[in-house]
This record gives sequence, C-alpha cells and structure tokens, in this order.
Amino acid sequence: VEEVDLGVLLSNSVDLFTESDEAEVIFVNNTHGNERVNYDKEHLVRVFNNLIKNALQAIPHDQEGQIEVILSRKDASVLVEVKDNGTGIESDKMDKIFVPNFTTKSKGMGLGLSMVRSIVENAGGEVWFETEVGKGTSFFVRLPLVINDDQG
Repeated sequence: VEEVDLGVLLSNSVDLFTESDEAEVIFVNNTHGNERVNYDKEHLVRVFNNLIKNALQAIPHDQEGQIEVILSRKDASVLVEVKDNGTGIESDKMDKIFVPNFTTKSKGMGLGLSMVRSIVENAGGEVWFETEVGKGTSFFVRLPLVINDDQG
C-alpha cells in the first residue's frame, strides 16, 4: 500500500490507450491536483485500464468512438468517471455486470468487472454504472482521499 496520485495514474492509463484506433480517449481533470489515495498502485492501474478497455470494446466498429475519463473531487473522496458513447448495457444484463464469469463479449472470461469491484471495495471505495442503450455507459469509481493537514 502506498500513496498514489490519481491524476498522474489516470493520465498514464489514458496515454496507454490514446494511440488506439478504436476511439478517441480524453482525460479531463476537474481537480486542482494532488488527489491522493492510499492503495496498491498496480491494483488501481488494473482497475482503470480494465474500465477503459471495456469502454473501447463497447463502441461499435462502424461508429466514431469517444471515451472520457473524468476526475473530480467530492468532499473527502475522489470520483472517477469512465464514459463511453458505445452501445450501452441492456436492462436484462445490468444486474449481472459485476458477477464473476459473466461477459457480454465473445472473448474474455468475465472476470474484469468483478475484479474491479473487489479492488475498489477493498480500497474502501465503491463502483457503479449508469447506462443508456444506444447512447453509452459511465462507470464511476469513488475512493477515499488521503487527507493531509495542509490540504484542509
């Protein structure tokens, strides 16, 4: 466990996918920087890389894709939204999204989102999504901030 600057971590994750042919990936940092969380950095990298990868895969190949990764601060926590303009999640699949071995894809084992939930909850955070079929999906991750005396 270490103190991790989420702005830097997210920026690096977005950079990994920026060269993607599948969609434009944009990082929007609505904070004043120094959004630090106490957790395993590699686990957090896995969480956000998985959410961005899923967002890319949700966009049909014949559509111009856009993914926004938005970082904002809310009281003593930080909120990350990974928003795509893909196909959305159908209502009959919504309650299974975080279940291990459930997948809507032709390949993969369906472990990604259950792993995301496990890591986020172990960090004292929460994860959820909002979706609209045909318009896209946003996954949200809320994590507790490290509060230092000089940050108020």
